[in-house]
Formats: sequence, C-alpha cells, structure tokens
Amino acid sequence: MRERTNKVNVFLNEEEKIIFEEKARRAGLSKSEFFRKIILDYKLKEQPDERFYEILSQLRGMANNLNQMARVYQRNEGYVRDYKIQSLFDEVRDLVLSLQEVYIVPQKEGASNYGNNKNLEI
Repeated sequence: MRERTNKVNVFLNEEEKIIFEEKARRAGLSKSEFFRKIILDYKLKEQPDERFYEILSQLRGMANNLNQMARVYQRNEGYVRDYKIQSLFDEVRDLVLSLQEVYIVPQKEGASNYGNNKNLEI
C-alpha cells in the first residue's frame, strides 16, 4: 500500500516553476522527492557530475593497488620495490592536483577547468 496518500497542489509562476524543476534536476531527484526533502529541512546539494564518479573510480583503483602493496610488504617482511611506491605516489599526487583544478580553483562563468591539467587522465 502506498505510504503517501495526501496530495498537495502548489501554484508557481513560470519563473518559479523553471527554478524548481532545474534545482530538482541538478539534485538528481524527482520533483516530489525534492519537495519532500526541502520541507523536511534537508540541506540539498547538486548531484556530482560524471567526472566525480570517474575520479572516485580512480581512487578506488589506487586504494586497491596500495592494499596489494601492503600485503606484499607484510608477506616479504618489508620488501617492496621503490619504483612501485613512487609510481603510486605520483598517481595520487596528480589526481589530487586534478581534483583541485576541477573542483576548487575558481573559474570564469561558462568556462571549464577540466582538461587544462595535463596530468588528468579521466
């Protein structure tokens, strides 16, 4: 059985309707979900773009590599090839710089920082 049985009609002018629909879309929610979360005092954020999920995938891969290296380190009583550690360190550093460029560095309206970093591999 349906949990929500009360229907509420809300009247908006055209501008308010456009803003409402755009904010719901950017949050990745249906209009009903968006409205419910707003009235329940949720602090909504925009849904991350596809780059966020690509970066998250890269971080998972790096964490997996680091975990595998830690196992080898323990199994071999502290022996791990330095170049593997340095390679992973460089990869993490480049990813952090890319994250800063994409999500922190201010940019002009309508411009994109994405792609300016030569180390960005996503």
